[in-house]
Amino acid sequence: MLADPLAIAASYVLAADMPAISREPAKSIYRLTVGAVKYTATIQHSTANGRRRTNVRLDVNNVVADPYVPAQNVEDTTSLYLVIDRSERLVTDANVLVYLKELMGVLDIAAFANLTTTRAAQIIGGES
Repeated sequence: MLADPLAIAASYVLAADMPAISREPAKSIYRLTVGAVKYTATIQHSTANGRRRTNVRLDVNNVVADPYVPAQNVEDTTSLYLVIDRSERLVTDANVLVYLKELMGVLDIAAFANLTTTRAAQIIGGES
């Protein structure tokens, strides 16, 4: 299992540690509330038919003024997912980590290209 709380590097917008609120053998949920914004990170693993799937998800819930009725507040939500779906027989964890770095290149995230990939390697290896 990944460390609890989940440390977030200071170079990110959300630079505070996220404590775990749920732990299961193949799934962990972490949550942090900053003001009116609630961040929930879910890391989950599953296997079926010789394939291993890893889902890393970030949900952001924010209470904001309703643009149509400014006197009322509404919940505004955003979810981001990274899904790694791979063969258990042919692709190694090291290969997947290389592919993850390539994905960062496709997204033009050059500033993060040299970051330590320890947590990514742990997640790819099955930790949550």
